[in-house]
Amino acid sequence: MNELTVEKKANLEELKRVGIIAQNQKDTFLIRLRTVGGDLNAEELNAITRVSQKYGRGEVHLTTRQAVEIPFVNVDDLAAAREELEENGIVLGVCGPRGRGIVACPGTAVCTSALVETKQLAAELDSAYFRQPAPHKFKIGVSGCPNSCSKPIENDVGVMGGVLPGWEKEACISCRLCVSLCPVNAIEEKDSEFVLDEKKCIYCGLCVKNCSTSAWTAKKTGYTLFLGGTLGKKPRLGTQAKALIGTKEELLGHVERAFKFYRAHGKKKERFGHTLDRIGLDKSFAEIFAEKNDPEGNNVVQQASAGKNGDLLDLLGVCCPMNFVRTKLALDKIKPGERIEILLDDGEPIINVTRSVKDEGHRVLNVASENGHFRLLVEKRSNV
Repeated sequence: MNELTVEKKANLEELKRVGIIAQNQKDTFLIRLRTVGGDLNAEELNAITRVSQKYGRGEVHLTTRQAVEIPFVNVDDLAAAREELEENGIVLGVCGPRGRGIVACPGTAVCTSALVETKQLAAELDSAYFRQPAPHKFKIGVSGCPNSCSKPIENDVGVMGGVLPGWEKEACISCRLCVSLCPVNAIEEKDSEFVLDEKKCIYCGLCVKNCSTSAWTAKKTGYTLFLGGTLGKKPRLGTQAKALIGTKEELLGHVERAFKFYRAHGKKKERFGHTLDRIGLDKSFAEIFAEKNDPEGNNVVQQASAGKNGDLLDLLGVCCPMNFVRTKLALDKIKPGERIEILLDDGEPIINVTRSVKDEGHRVLNVASENGHFRLLVEKRSNV
């Protein structure tokens, strides 16, 4: 096999940034598509089918991280295939040393076992970290409960919903079902009382869910955070860093500081967990969770303000002119004077969309750079 030229290597790396990956076959690529928690609607599935039939071999591949790939696309058809996908609202995926798509279970929206909401959380994490440059691949997994269907402890950042149970003697009928159900033997009967060993408890909530008299109730519900998980050539399970974080805002703050720590200290092609081990867990966690990171003690991520209605349009990976077409459609849906925040890639996307928005008479209120992409805050023009 001939050595790749520097120019071709650069082109392949740029394609990988938006999930277009070279196959073994000459001039043949697969197109990876982004999903958030594996969700796609029927229209998107139909569009993927059409593109696969038109530009590939009528096949798709479902990845282990809930993404969809269209293989066997000829290099000459890449631009047309990408445009058709984006016209149908489908965002291309990602590969290489950067934030990957978010894996998540359905959470409380669907699952009877779930303890926390996962879909909106996954969307917010995707908005913050998808395609963000990192020393190596950076993966996030979200699970609604300790069943761990989305395998959070195998991810660089893992989030797991959990509940701390509390026992009320007056309601208890001493059936001992809680003792037999607990998967880690964290509950035992002592002197006619049932005692929970919080060090053993995995916050699964089985005792709460199955207690017929509600003697066991949810004392606290929250998120358990794992850091540094990875499989690959040097497997490492994530380390539990924080248990039962009480609010989503606090959780997002911890994730943000963990990601910044990785970007600051990680070596090229070194996974986050191996960075933590190299520096030392105690030292790493002391820096990540230092109180000085948040003098108010709230641990809340400070993000750019969204529109009045919280509207956020993610156009990362969407090329020109389709990114402006989708911007215009989004502006058509809001009222004059309302605002929308738009995520755009660096280079041609931020330049062209900003100029086009101004040409349409709308107000550009803020342009903020964020690690290789931009947040554009636009106010819809008032009716003349």
